[in-house]
Amino acid sequence: MKAIRIHEFGAPEVMQLEEVSDPIVGAEQVLIRVKAAGANPLDTYLRAGVKIGDYSPILPWTPGNDAAGIVEQLGIGVTKVKVGDRVYAQPLAGSYAELVISHESQVYPLHPSLSFAEGTCVNIACRTAYYSLFTLAKATASDVVLVHGASGSVGGAAVQLALEAGLTVIGTAGSAERMELIKGLGAQYVFNHRDPDYLKQIQDTFKGVDIVLEMAASNNLTKDIKLINPAGRIIVIGGGKSVEVDPVAIIGLGISIIGVRLSLLESQENEAIHDSLYRSVENGALRPIVDREFPLAEAAKAHHAVEKSGSLGKICLIP
Repeated sequence: MKAIRIHEFGAPEVMQLEEVSDPIVGAEQVLIRVKAAGANPLDTYLRAGVKIGDYSPILPWTPGNDAAGIVEQLGIGVTKVKVGDRVYAQPLAGSYAELVISHESQVYPLHPSLSFAEGTCVNIACRTAYYSLFTLAKATASDVVLVHGASGSVGGAAVQLALEAGLTVIGTAGSAERMELIKGLGAQYVFNHRDPDYLKQIQDTFKGVDIVLEMAASNNLTKDIKLINPAGRIIVIGGGKSVEVDPVAIIGLGISIIGVRLSLLESQENEAIHDSLYRSVENGALRPIVDREFPLAEAAKAHHAVEKSGSLGKICLIP
């Protein structure tokens, strides 16, 4: 099969399409023919050599944690899916490949209404949005939530899930086109975060916000603290550089600043989130947003697109 391989950390061009051996299915594992793979910001950090927590990939390495496709073969003991099923999954090795292996517990049914490209949004982007809102921020219908970067795949999912739960939603984006996308999702308030006065505009509209979902903490975390209500929650989803914050302000407001790490989810809670996301798609409240699709051989172009701020949803690779 063909797969993207990295032999040294660096710029997107270190990714090369190579011929590698097909993966071999083990017990309780599922072989999936990949129809679409998601390119996430995390993939770009790891490709560049950034260590995430205690993890750094061992080279040579294939990136990717999102795959959607068709079940091709089952290992001994698999009962959750059958050959021919449309699924999305988190593979044991990288998803930037024609075939991947996933443990049965990490394979989920892809709703019939979703394309494979849309399916790549569910495992990481939509699950991150749900986990951030409801597990970490403990959002309720009385809350006002500010979604920074609401036109991206995580932000767009967060807007839709928050609206489904009855929250008041503020979205930000950096262009008129992206602002229109957020308005189209139903956000009640939309601001351009490239406008020098956007913080004042939010403050003029709201006394404060209860929850901030932050996609670019390196740029916005100190600003978020000025917008948050006492006992508010700032959920840090993205940010590639260190930033200084004022501990006196954090203490004085009694706020929580919480980082998102999906791997900390317990299996039972994880299953519940996937089930909830399926129901949200089923009832029409959630529709994953796909920006662009690139051929697998153009993985470097896909990473450049991910690293360029302001995408209109998910960037995908098509084997």
